[in-house]
Amino acid sequence: MSVGENIKKIREEAGYTQKQLAGVMGVKPSYLSALERDQRRPGKKILPLLCDALGVDEQTILFGPRERPLRREEKVLLAAVQGFSTRLLLIVIEFAMKLKTSGEPLYLAASKGV
Repeated sequence: MSVGENIKKIREEAGYTQKQLAGVMGVKPSYLSALERDQRRPGKKILPLLCDALGVDEQTILFGPRERPLRREEKVLLAAVQGFSTRLLLIVIEFAMKLKTSGEPLYLAASKGV
């Protein structure tokens, strides 16, 4: 993806319109539009403003979001729930959220039916 495509994708994921993001950054919407269409490149002054406004680092703006590899625990969890119905997945998620907020060890929370 190009730098402009990265900016547009990250802006949209952040929930900003061009006009809103331009306002946050203190630039004209037409300038932001030119960045997204790759007619302009973000310079030394604009790049930090983009990063701050979008909550990402410079590498993400320039090269796009990086996919991190899944940790072993995440792979195990995905394998465990593979094939679950949506309803069952929602029950598992609800249980996990209650477990997270209870602060109790897993064996105690599970025995209480958290």
